[in-house]
Amino acid sequence: MKKLLLATAVAALSVSAANAAPTVYGKGFLTLDLNTGDTDVTVTDTVTGVSTETSFDEDERSQLNSNASRIGLKGSEALTANTDLVYQLEYGIDIDAGDAFVDADGGRMEKSDQFYSRDTYLGLKNAQYGTLLGGRLSAIDDYVNFANVTEGGVLGGDAVLASFDAPRTNNTFNYFSPNINGMQFMAMYAMDEDNGTDTLGRDAFGVGGKYEAGPMNVGATYIQAGDFKVARVSGNYAISPVVTLGALYQNTDFDSDDNENAFTISGEMATATPWTAYAQGDFVNNVGGADDAEAFRAVVGGKYAFNAATTGHLYGAYLSAEEEETVATTRTKAEYDGFGIGGGIEYKF
Repeated sequence: MKKLLLATAVAALSVSAANAAPTVYGKGFLTLDLNTGDTDVTVTDTVTGVSTETSFDEDERSQLNSNASRIGLKGSEALTANTDLVYQLEYGIDIDAGDAFVDADGGRMEKSDQFYSRDTYLGLKNAQYGTLLGGRLSAIDDYVNFANVTEGGVLGGDAVLASFDAPRTNNTFNYFSPNINGMQFMAMYAMDEDNGTDTLGRDAFGVGGKYEAGPMNVGATYIQAGDFKVARVSGNYAISPVVTLGALYQNTDFDSDDNENAFTISGEMATATPWTAYAQGDFVNNVGGADDAEAFRAVVGGKYAFNAATTGHLYGAYLSAEEEETVATTRTKAEYDGFGIGGGIEYKF
């Protein structure tokens, strides 16, 4: 009997060794944010020149926000001496809330709409030929963004201010070459399945490359989906052991008369304390391809490293945006000015 139990235990251990357990990972990031602003709308009759003005004040209530909180499983299995199967199942979680609905009797009830898909894939990784992933994936411009330093629920979002910024695309293949002396090439193709799940339009594809070595990181990408085209170039440079400067330029053609041009500059400075300070400026011309639509944002903030897994955040932002549209003999101009402050805690595991 003892020999039988020993043999069973050895067999179980052999199966466990042959099938490596996945890594469980994730993060919770919760912030308290307060944004305030006002919108001024001017409507002008282009024939008579008569104008009317209206102002709208933004609700100044504070908000509790979950910022890209997630949980996932990832891992790999050796198929041959040089090739591994790789996988990742990652899902977003809203820590502060789920979707709500009102029942037929008018009473408020809660329903859960958690575990929405983020980057989820199966793929093959070969030491000589690189990695090919298939599933729901971030567009490759996500890997060429060396300028964004915003965090949390900052006004305008915790990303660069460009209209197109690393969307997740369904039915997608991403390829990454091996890293050779800091240089890596990448490509993507989003299939046109015509089944209601396409996310970028018909036969979207993209190519790019980046160089990461020492104090300097640079890269560029180009993505096209039908008549939509977007090109990005970005880089950063550590001018000292504690100060890093970054920049990004992006040109987006929405198949309109005016291309959107987005610029970002940023800086980070480590201190002798657990604090790291940062600042970022974003300017966008012809927002969304609309003539004379502009947006500007300035952000300052700091990160406090409690330990390797836990970070505190404080930040403030100013956002200004304006757009103008003429329909027949009516010209409408809208101008927004807003301020935001916030802070929170982030925990990674």
